[in-house]
Amino acid sequence: MPVAKINYKGKEIIYVDYRGESEDEMLDTANKLRDILLSDNKAHLRLVNITDAFATTKFTNYIRQLGKDTKHIPTKAAIVGITGAKKVLLLGYNRILGGAMRPFDDEEMAKEYLIR
Repeated sequence: MPVAKINYKGKEIIYVDYRGESEDEMLDTANKLRDILLSDNKAHLRLVNITDAFATTKFTNYIRQLGKDTKHIPTKAAIVGITGAKKVLLLGYNRILGGAMRPFDDEEMAKEYLIR
């Protein structure tokens, strides 16, 4: 279930699960997310789990392009599994470029943030 729509307290969340995936698997998962976002073309809540996944340059470039291609679709997003320097970089990116991805320590906290 790399990408699925889940229900949490009556709210639909697009759940993206990169846990333990290889680069090719991560690219496939991101492509599935792209398909859902572009076919739905509506505001959504998104939870991304990247625990034990390594974001390669190729994957990061794909995600950046995905962000550009879907920036017209409003989103509220949370991410789990990002720690240390990567978390600091994400917070800086959000502050400077207005990114929407907010990091959390666990999925429960992330889901609660999304439905508020």
